[in-house]
Amino acid sequence: ECERSADASLSQSLHLLNAKDIQDRLATDTGRAARLVNESTRSDDDKVRELYRLAYGRDPQAAELKLALDYLAKKTAGVPEGKDAKETETAKVKARREAYEDTIWALLNTKEFLFNH
Repeated sequence: ECERSADASLSQSLHLLNAKDIQDRLATDTGRAARLVNESTRSDDDKVRELYRLAYGRDPQAAELKLALDYLAKKTAGVPEGKDAKETETAKVKARREAYEDTIWALLNTKEFLFNH
């Protein structure tokens, strides 16, 4: 009777998927996604590994790491060229930040995260 269930309840799932406060925290200029994009000394590989350690307390499996890195690359590659180099670079930074926000969002909305936290 006291056993903990690994399944998320409907209310937990809906809260995470729709919570405005969580969305706002992910998108803030002082949030982790913004900091990761602005940090140029580490590779995306290291940054994704950090996100997995923070969310799950473990390194990502090879397939998880590849999926995240492919998503980051795809999101940046889809940026159209701007009027000048600065505009294009700004658009790429914005796309990378959105990709990191999406990755964090995905990690937070898994059963593994809900079960551990």
